[in-house]
Amino acid sequence: MKRSVCTVLVCCFLLSSTVALGQPFRGEGCTIGPGYAATLLFPYFEVDLDDPLGVGTLLSIGNGRGGDALTRLVVWTDWGIPTLAFDVFIPALGIETINVGDLFAGNLPSTGAGEDSSGIPGCLLNPPSHNNPILTTDQRLQVRADHLGLRGPLRSTCAGASHGDSIARGYITVDVVRECSGIEASEPAVSPAAAAIYFTEGGGAPGVASDLNTLWGDIIYVDTRNNSAQGSEAIPIWANPTLFVGADRFTFYGRFSGWDGRDERVPLPSVWDQRFLNGGPFAGGADLIVWRDPGQGTSPVACGSVPSAFPLKDLTFLCDYAGDCSALAGDRNFPLATQRVSISSLGITLDFGYLELSFDPLTIGGNTGHQAWVQPSLKAGSLFSANFNGTPRNFLCNTDPTP
Repeated sequence: MKRSVCTVLVCCFLLSSTVALGQPFRGEGCTIGPGYAATLLFPYFEVDLDDPLGVGTLLSIGNGRGGDALTRLVVWTDWGIPTLAFDVFIPALGIETINVGDLFAGNLPSTGAGEDSSGIPGCLLNPPSHNNPILTTDQRLQVRADHLGLRGPLRSTCAGASHGDSIARGYITVDVVRECSGIEASEPAVSPAAAAIYFTEGGGAPGVASDLNTLWGDIIYVDTRNNSAQGSEAIPIWANPTLFVGADRFTFYGRFSGWDGRDERVPLPSVWDQRFLNGGPFAGGADLIVWRDPGQGTSPVACGSVPSAFPLKDLTFLCDYAGDCSALAGDRNFPLATQRVSISSLGITLDFGYLELSFDPLTIGGNTGHQAWVQPSLKAGSLFSANFNGTPRNFLCNTDPTP
């Protein structure tokens, strides 16, 4: 079993390395794809909180330039609500690896010990180095509940969708920052959702986030019980302080600041082409990992209800290899801010084909849609598996996000 898992991990590493050496996508002034970035998006994670041999997620954050980097990692639910935030110090050309399952056990990365961080605001009071477990029992239970769609001990409301299992789901962002903000659980005050303090506004005093493009990383999904793993690069979100000047500009974090461009980060595309293999050597099944921007800030709501932005809409076309396409039934095939959806659950009977996915095409002015990221996850039982990225069809830079 060990040999098979290692083989899968090596294959995934090679696949990820191959993708990372490719050329970035470019369109309408936007550039996305491999490269150093001010923000990393890990578009989906899953951790079985009851079974250590169940599904899990590993990630790495690299600092690709010559100086030390302070970053802030934020964990979000599948409703796009932040639940945990903390700082990670990465030395020049260094790398930090994280088992996401450790976060739910209250063990956060302790970094920067022995480093001189006295020149970084806030780090003397809130150093990124600490003892573990650092989260209190109630904090840990609340974060777990948030990602299971349940009520926790610190709040009577719910912050994510309930899937009826023990798997915590969500996504993670990592930003280069200028100051230490400490560890915050349940409802972080210092995160991109608090745009007024997190980002610079209109040339004013610098916010917490920096525009330094220096981060790179990767993510690996592991399912030990099924002897399976897939890996891909983290999604680099490049900062460009000259591209997003003025009101009504799509940016990656724009939903938190009324689309005023202050985060200065390139948005992701809103229409994707994605090939799938759901048979032949990949008879183990094909999934789509889909991250989506809800288009507005969301907050916890009464358990049993959902935030007003959800379920999110999509317009999806199914095409065979001959190019014959038809609209997929339903307009809520990918209803959450992040999800893993099996091809078979969409009612698709083709073994091979491709999808054109357009996200919220009718709710935004000019039919430009909301930004998204799409990856397939292909499995062949315990033999091998693979992840790679879809192909974007449109880009949102220089488009107006207001209806």
